[in-house]
Amino acid sequence: MPEELSTDELARKVTQALHELELDTLISALHERDRLPGRAPQLISNLRPIFEAARRDHVSLLRPPADFQPWLQRVILTNIDGTEAKGNTRISRVTALRALYRALRKLELLHGDPLVDFQLPSVELRSDPLPPKAAIEKLLKAAKSDPNLFAALLLVWHHALPMTTLLRLKWSAFNPEKRTLLRDDVVTPLTAQAAAALERLLHQAGYDPLYPETLAGTQSKRMFPYDTLDALRLRVLQTCTKANLKFIPPGLIKKCALRDHARSAAHLGYRVNKHYKKVIALAQGISVNDAK
Repeated sequence: MPEELSTDELARKVTQALHELELDTLISALHERDRLPGRAPQLISNLRPIFEAARRDHVSLLRPPADFQPWLQRVILTNIDGTEAKGNTRISRVTALRALYRALRKLELLHGDPLVDFQLPSVELRSDPLPPKAAIEKLLKAAKSDPNLFAALLLVWHHALPMTTLLRLKWSAFNPEKRTLLRDDVVTPLTAQAAAALERLLHQAGYDPLYPETLAGTQSKRMFPYDTLDALRLRVLQTCTKANLKFIPPGLIKKCALRDHARSAAHLGYRVNKHYKKVIALAQGISVNDAK
């Protein structure tokens, strides 16, 4: 069991580890006290190249210099052995660093975000092959132990829900009686599986169908706990790792909705049927190319 530390003592220990760039000590101190989500070995692996580069270049990660973001862009492109890092590896590194900086802000060791407006390298290109349906099903099976992620993935895969919409959803958008979701200007009829997953979360938020008046108390609450897209990406990455899957970016899962769950325009959030048909035709073309 980790020693009991007050918040001030933990902050001092974390500050010292950051000054000395002692990554293992830092992650252990935060992770053992539930201050940093994720698997400690994976976090250490993702952050190691950044800490090694900071030691080499005399860069403070606690008090980043003005040119920190350009420096970081260069660092995440390369592995410790000098080889080029893959796109998903770059994302994992920045996502882990964001999680670390969130933990530091909660300890009041940082008052701003050194990564504000930092652009993650994109790997969700149109030319990327879509993951097979079996891979997404395996991801969902692994996500069942995390009700929030399970419901979020179902909305993305079954209904092509945009990430920005997902992050800002409140329970007022969900009608448990009709099993519909209001997404911007479209009312989407949910699949039975997606509706059931949301109902489970709604009950956790305080709604009891035996007492209809309890629904009102949930309406202003956020549906999902993810503050940023990076937080959602991190949970997907962790679950992919647990399931022995290659990382499947949420944006690619959304594209797979057009391939795997094209039922109607409203079902996928389209107001204009012509636009819906055009997008479906494009998605089917990508799927055909993937199969070749």
